[in-house]
Amino acid sequence: MPESSPNYGIHQSGGVSNVGNQAVGPHARAVSHGLSFTAAPDTSALMTELMALLERHRAELPGTADETAEELRDELDSPEPDRSRIARMLERLTALVKPVAPLVETVGELTKSINSALGD
Repeated sequence: MPESSPNYGIHQSGGVSNVGNQAVGPHARAVSHGLSFTAAPDTSALMTELMALLERHRAELPGTADETAEELRDELDSPEPDRSRIARMLERLTALVKPVAPLVETVGELTKSINSALGD
């Protein structure tokens, strides 16, 4: 591109950008050759998985794990979720589920999904 050409670049500040193909400016083209991105599971699906795992492993966990998960679900369903409250509940859940590896993994994925959805 000649030095005198205008710059039609993209400027991004913060957030996450997963781009398979992209073109910018007049007459721009983008061609993809088999690139694909795997989206993270959606938060509600992870909450459903979490609740099922909590039920399955109830005997191995403190009684407050279910309550904390219910509080988290209620907060996520609220019209304006409180980020700091969600963060505290996720930290509490992470500590409560440590005895059960599948739950540790699910809470980790849920944390990533929530952080992504809230723009952290």
